[in-house]
Amino acid sequence: MEEQQPVAKRQKLDDDDDDSSETVSHDNHLSSSRPEPRDPLVPFFEYSALVEITVGPEGKTYHAYEEPLCRKSDFFNAACRGASRKINSTIHLPEQDPAVVNYFIHWICTGQLRGLYNPSLTATALSKLKQAAATAAKDLSYYSRHRTDGEYEKIWTEKQTALNLANYRDLPLQQLVNLYAFADFAHAKGLKDAIVDAVVDAYGNPGSPKTAKAICFWDVTADRPDWLADPLNVINSAWEQLPADTPFRQVILNLFCDAVSRISGTRYATELCPTFSAAAFDRINGIAKDARRGVTASSWLELPICKYHCHDVPCSKQ
Repeated sequence: MEEQQPVAKRQKLDDDDDDSSETVSHDNHLSSSRPEPRDPLVPFFEYSALVEITVGPEGKTYHAYEEPLCRKSDFFNAACRGASRKINSTIHLPEQDPAVVNYFIHWICTGQLRGLYNPSLTATALSKLKQAAATAAKDLSYYSRHRTDGEYEKIWTEKQTALNLANYRDLPLQQLVNLYAFADFAHAKGLKDAIVDAVVDAYGNPGSPKTAKAICFWDVTADRPDWLADPLNVINSAWEQLPADTPFRQVILNLFCDAVSRISGTRYATELCPTFSAAAFDRINGIAKDARRGVTASSWLELPICKYHCHDVPCSKQ
């Protein structure tokens, strides 16, 4: 097979001489047809055309391989292969953020959400950080009953903070919220499920010892990159961007309630979105009432994470 040269626009797929381009908007009807299945042993980049996408008011240009783009997004499948498409058409997204589309294309090309923002964090380095935090948590749970000087809690906090900083740089929550909103726009269910899994893995902390105060710092400040910050702006952004029935909203609410013991009389009551603070208030009060009755509910992290996915069939997360 003749090697295909990179091109700036989608290659002609038939003998039509029309080389006009058109703007493909999100309002186009999403085609119900799906891409034909391909042989998984044949790399798609050997024959997949490049799609040109311009993003933002200044029209920043990106390119992505058509085959995985259409396979993972109903919107792009309709835009590239639907009845309304034109040969050599460029897809224009003037209202989207180039940084978010860049993250989307990173996921399309690699199948990973990690690696774009903190490429120095290798799988081995992350595994070592997780192991160090887990060991410190076990030591704290076992030895703290014999020591009252806070030595083991200090060690655990140090190890857990190091893990959090690495995770939060690699998977910044604000960018994941923005990407989830774009995935909703692009009808990319697989991406939404991948974001939920990544957030639970990085921000969920089921191994925290009960003797230690939970950490509710999910952000890294721009002016102090080694300092963890409250997630208030991220939460407000999520509640502004995402529909009320979005499963990702519930994940963020669960994470917050795992780390906060009260809302009333704190800055959370005044600085958080009213609908979020009301939902968190009800959840935290419910947990407190159950505790007074001696009822201990299972952690949501112990339940199948699949319930927060958007796919139509069961998956390995069941």
